[in-house]
Amino acid sequence: MSDVGYIRVSTVEQNTDRQLNAVPLDKIFEEKVSAKTIDRPVWAECVSYLRDGDILHIHSLDRVCRSGAGDAVQIVEELNARNVGVVFHKEGMTFNGTMSAAQKGILSILASVAQMERELIKERQVEGIAAAKAKGKSFGRPRASIDLAEVGRLKLQGLPMNEIAKRLNVGVASIYRELKKKASK
Repeated sequence: MSDVGYIRVSTVEQNTDRQLNAVPLDKIFEEKVSAKTIDRPVWAECVSYLRDGDILHIHSLDRVCRSGAGDAVQIVEELNARNVGVVFHKEGMTFNGTMSAAQKGILSILASVAQMERELIKERQVEGIAAAKAKGKSFGRPRASIDLAEVGRLKLQGLPMNEIAKRLNVGVASIYRELKKKASK
């Protein structure tokens, strides 16, 4: 019997230190990928590693079950059928064996709330971007300022376009785009 931890964050820039930091674990599976889908390679490796009597520790339900209540119940039921316990630390929920109707209901509700939270975050993000755009805010990298006269001078000196771009600290595609705009006027 071993204590196994599954830790996940959505991006490689995010830090996993806050998850399961005080839980003594024999093995840790760490993944840096979005949980929009249940198809995650480290998660699959973790599940296949688990043996009869093991306990899987997960920081919170949203680390594995953000795509719906059905996923949460299915994951716990499949692991419990293999005699693997599951502990969701943040929610204070432990599953060892057959789930009662009340446990399934609570687990389904919490998983649905996690999914709703994710969708609300996306909605607020879209609304925020639309409001910022309406106020004239632009997104992405700022457009490069290209002096086409300087491009012409450097071209007359016989420099190739990639060297001109390097000297002007812009991309080659940006130069060609500006030249095309000028030609179409």
